[in-house]
Amino acid sequence: MISVLFLGFILLLFLWNLFFAHTWNKKVVVSFAFLQQFVYAGEQAQMTECVENGKKLPLPVLEVAFHIDKGLSFLDCENTNVSDYTYKRDIFALLGKQRITRKLTLHCMKRGYYSIKEADLTTFTLLHERRYSAAYPAQAEVYVYARRTDVSDILSACERLMGNVQCAKRLFEDPFAFASIREYTITDPMKAINWKASAKTGALMVNTWESTLTEKVMIYLDMEDRGILKQESLIEESVSIAASLTQRMTGRGMEVGICVNAADRNPADARKEEAGPSAGHIFIPPAGGRRQLALIERMLAKCRADAQVQPFGVLLQEMTEASEIDDAVMIFISKNAAENMTAIDTYVGKERHAVWVIPYCKSGGCEIAGKENIHLVKREVEQI
Repeated sequence: MISVLFLGFILLLFLWNLFFAHTWNKKVVVSFAFLQQFVYAGEQAQMTECVENGKKLPLPVLEVAFHIDKGLSFLDCENTNVSDYTYKRDIFALLGKQRITRKLTLHCMKRGYYSIKEADLTTFTLLHERRYSAAYPAQAEVYVYARRTDVSDILSACERLMGNVQCAKRLFEDPFAFASIREYTITDPMKAINWKASAKTGALMVNTWESTLTEKVMIYLDMEDRGILKQESLIEESVSIAASLTQRMTGRGMEVGICVNAADRNPADARKEEAGPSAGHIFIPPAGGRRQLALIERMLAKCRADAQVQPFGVLLQEMTEASEIDDAVMIFISKNAAENMTAIDTYVGKERHAVWVIPYCKSGGCEIAGKENIHLVKREVEQI
């Protein structure tokens, strides 16, 4: 009798394991979502991890494992391992028809584009004698934009340069962009008279308007890191300067474009009509507005210093044919001062002016002298 019961128990356990093996992952849904579309390097991001068991069969143990680039770190280090990636493993106990949502906080240490594309699900039979695993597709992404840095000194140099350029190019006044009020002269039309201001002052006063000519800026970013010892801090400072300048200038209504001698981390995601990578560099023509700012910041988040880059001199040679940037104020950002001096000088020429920002380490120094029409802005950076 005991043997019959034992055999019956073995048969029942076998049938249960067979049934469990085919049904444990049915109607199991795992999803990840970042609560922010983007954050800046050094800030924190939040993401949700949601696991749902849509069937009546409970899952006493369900392990959910996933990995993400180690530029992000979880504040809760429990069940977390960091090697080539940051690996996270969470354990859930799900009843039938139950959903569990957990919120995770991450510290965004480095600029980049981060995504979760797959989760590994693992469960065990009732007596833990067997283990079952399956891969589950997932989709979650977040952009970590370049860290903001102070660019007031660079903007001051650019404003002086823009003033010289715009004085020679003013065309027509924009009737929707009020500038100031001044005294009337015989060359002013009657429609420009401000009668209220004239009544207050006792003299004829006229309105003045800004020029319709939009200020246009072109940023050339060099991400080439030559030599055996890599200078990642200088590359990251260069990217931060480019991003900060773009944010400040587009906020002032300027049109900003950028050219980078690096490949996008994921070229398939780039908008090819505006920023398609070609021959090892990315070119975004000047434009204004928040859409342009988002496009540039996302591109800079994806660019990698360890990617195959194009020599900066070759890049400038190719850009000589881009007619849409002929009237743009030029800003060069390159730490490779000695190597690129001739190329930048040739590209700028004798009739145009430019600003060249040179990040450098205190230990290495920066002894290069600027040309008459190329204003140098040297930026000392602490070596990591």
